[in-house]
Amino acid sequence: MRIALIDPEARHAALLNRLLFAGGHVCHAFPSSAAFFEWLATDTCDMLITGNWAGDQPAEEVIPRAQAILPGLPAIAVMQLPRESEVVSCLHAGADDCLVRPVSGPELLARVNALSRRAGVRRPPNRSREMYGEYAFDATHGLVRFGDAVVALTPKEFRFAQLLFANLSRPVSRAHILETVWARRRDMKSRTLDTHASRLRSKLQLLPEHGYRLLPLYGYGYQLDRVSIEPPNSRPRDADGRYAASEEIAETL
Repeated sequence: MRIALIDPEARHAALLNRLLFAGGHVCHAFPSSAAFFEWLATDTCDMLITGNWAGDQPAEEVIPRAQAILPGLPAIAVMQLPRESEVVSCLHAGADDCLVRPVSGPELLARVNALSRRAGVRRPPNRSREMYGEYAFDATHGLVRFGDAVVALTPKEFRFAQLLFANLSRPVSRAHILETVWARRRDMKSRTLDTHASRLRSKLQLLPEHGYRLLPLYGYGYQLDRVSIEPPNSRPRDADGRYAASEEIAETL
C-alpha cells in the first residue's frame, strides 16, 4: 500500500518510514502539507498519515483537503500529548484514527492494516492464486486464465496486470506502477511502460467487446475499467475512430 506521511520532524518521519516499510508498505514522506499537495497534483496514495501539525497547518485542515482530492482517502493523525478537544477536532475533520506518540511498530502496523480493511483499500495480493472476476492469476507459473484462454506473462507483465486488476476503476499513477513493477526505476522511459500496457491489452483481451477497457491517463498513468460488453460490429464508425485514437495515445504517452 502507498502511504503518504506528513511529518515536519525528520527523525520521527524516518522512524515511521522504516516501520511502514517493514510492514510491506511504500511510504512517501513530506515535511509539510504544501510539499504533499504539490506531489498529490501528479500522484496518488492509498492512505494519509499526518502529524497534528503538518509543518504549515494543522491536521484538521490537511485531512479534509486531501479527501476532497481523493474521496474516501483513509487518514490517521499522529499526535503528541493531545488534548481531548484536538482529538475530537481531528476526528470531526475526517481522520479515521488518532494515535498518540510515541507509537510502537506493532500498534502502528495493526492500526494501518485494520483501517485499510475497513476502507476497502485494494492492493496486489501475495497469494499464489487470485481471482479477479473471470481472470484467474497463477503467480507460481506466471499464467492468467480467462474463458478458454491460458496466457503466459512475463514477471513484469504479471505484476502490472495484478496491480491494474487490484485497482479496478481506480487511476494508477506512473510512479505507483514503477514502484510495483520495476522496483522504483523512475528513470525508465515512458515508452517501455506503454509497450507493456499495449501487450497486456492484447494478451488479456482488455477491450470493450470483452467487457474491459485499459486506458492511458495522459501525463498520469493508466486505469482499467469494467464496461458493458460491446459487440465489435455494434459501434458506429465514429466511435470506432475515437477508440482507435485512444489506442494511439497509449503508444505515445
